[in-house]
Amino acid sequence: MKTTITTLLLAALSFIQLRWERPPVPVRPAAVLETYFNQQMGIVADTLQQLEQAIRSHAPAPVLKRLFRSGRLAYKRAEFLTEYYYPHLIRSINGPALPFADGENSRDILPPQGFQVMEEQLWAPARASGELLAAVTALRAQFTTLQSQTDPYGFMDAYVLDAMRFEIYRIIALGISGYDSPVALLSMPEAAAALEGVRYAVMLYAGSLADSTIKHRLTDRFNAARQYLLQHPGFNEFDRLHFITTYANPLSASLLALQQQLSLQLPQERRILSPQAPHLFAMQYYNANGYSPNHESDPTAVKIQLGQRLFYDPALSGNLQRSCASCHQASKAFTDGMVKNTGLDSKTPIARNTPGLLNTAFQSKQFYDSRAVFLENQVSDVVHNKQEMNGSLQQTAHALKKDSAYVHLFSKAFAAGRNSITEENIANALASFLRSLVSLQSRFDLYMNGDTTALDHTEKKGFNIFMGKGKCGTCHFAPLFNGVAPPYFAEPESEVLGVPESNRPHARLDKDPGKYILYNISIHRYAFKTPTVRNSALTAPYMHNGVFPTLELVIDFYDKGGGAGLGIAPPNQTLPAEKLRLTAQEKKALAAFMQALTDTSSWKPTTAY
Repeated sequence: MKTTITTLLLAALSFIQLRWERPPVPVRPAAVLETYFNQQMGIVADTLQQLEQAIRSHAPAPVLKRLFRSGRLAYKRAEFLTEYYYPHLIRSINGPALPFADGENSRDILPPQGFQVMEEQLWAPARASGELLAAVTALRAQFTTLQSQTDPYGFMDAYVLDAMRFEIYRIIALGISGYDSPVALLSMPEAAAALEGVRYAVMLYAGSLADSTIKHRLTDRFNAARQYLLQHPGFNEFDRLHFITTYANPLSASLLALQQQLSLQLPQERRILSPQAPHLFAMQYYNANGYSPNHESDPTAVKIQLGQRLFYDPALSGNLQRSCASCHQASKAFTDGMVKNTGLDSKTPIARNTPGLLNTAFQSKQFYDSRAVFLENQVSDVVHNKQEMNGSLQQTAHALKKDSAYVHLFSKAFAAGRNSITEENIANALASFLRSLVSLQSRFDLYMNGDTTALDHTEKKGFNIFMGKGKCGTCHFAPLFNGVAPPYFAEPESEVLGVPESNRPHARLDKDPGKYILYNISIHRYAFKTPTVRNSALTAPYMHNGVFPTLELVIDFYDKGGGAGLGIAPPNQTLPAEKLRLTAQEKKALAAFMQALTDTSSWKPTTAY
């Protein structure tokens, strides 16, 4: 009896304990990813340590290359998190093997570091073991630090999903183009590894959905994309157009659907590409105000109307005879078709070729030398330039206050009546008009958004050459095709190409010092901002000095290795000196693709006011 009572009491106590015991707290996917991230950083660090030991023991090149490849593949599996949470370290981890100095924060020249430095050494005909060892040791220290890095807030779900989508964009623009692996050309296997990491993270989130449809769709799309990359590893032969439209873009759309299903919305922030974009090539989601100084500076319909009127008004020039439209003609995609225009004396050539203005809102710096941060700065610079307009915004404001039509327009645009006609508002009105010159609906854009008839076979081939063998896409980043790289669209690239001073045989290097004028930093000598090649079929002649009258001559210049191929390269040329070895058909296809980037439907030329 006693035993029975004891057994019943124990059973009752066990029941009470089970009844009131709290259920286990589910582990957050973001917390699992923190562990995953630390593990991947450790794997990279360990692999680099093995590479160090192999270098010290004089292991053969195949062994060194195998260890290098293993290390970078491990990095790629966590790249979506590293890139997103530690962007300040990316240049020293896997940035270009070129010295760097931004001039704004520091004039010190930082030597190149990271995987690409190691890649150049390992694939070079002659290897400097000391330099290679130093690069490996420095990089291992980076990953050892990252392995022990702790963020007090940890990874947050909405931002992790954002990081995943950014990685798809990065694979398209920087991965499969060869930007990340310019010498070894390991782009496709590395892109597959990057997808592995994103897929691991995605499944942590998709598993919580009651409806498994999205999870299954994501699984199928990840597997298919990865399989295609691994089955087509050849760099020159890889069909990037097919990969993007068939695999990458649908995958991006599925990630957006997952984010929306989980209600993981991001806080409002200023971006070039909206977080609501289904994929990188959804051009209607690009924000032309992304680089404006603030929300108050953003265009309105009235500001644009006012800015357009000012654009065609010679009142801004010192002699009251030249307007902005004198050199930026709408019928020529807002260029002038000249090698170099002339100053106000109609005789003296100005310093550089007139750049186009279409899509200028999508450049984070203005002018060939990147000296202006905002379009408002650009406007002021041009108006006050002695050669170009020799005007004064202050004097223009004084004159416009006497014009009733302008008083009315400024009052509508900025309020405050006559007092609204200020230097700042004139510049902002003009900048508002420039931000309205968006041209992102070319035949190429139509194709990337579902119109499979928009491009012919030659143009499709041309895109693949542009993004592959021609290596154009490593400087002119898709889909804006300028020098501002996705997914962050931050600092524009400046390149040293070795441009000749004329198109004649045996021409010398052009003497224009380019960006060097700003900061007097040696690596900036002859450096110029990378412009967009959208509408380039309408903007001849080309280069900062207008030296090449046709696209075909530009392609030939790059095919030869730029200035290096002409024997005039400066020592700091950033364009690879190796010949591209494009065939005549490939050059023709490349030119055809750039023709397909022409869009005359998005903007309507206006001749005068």
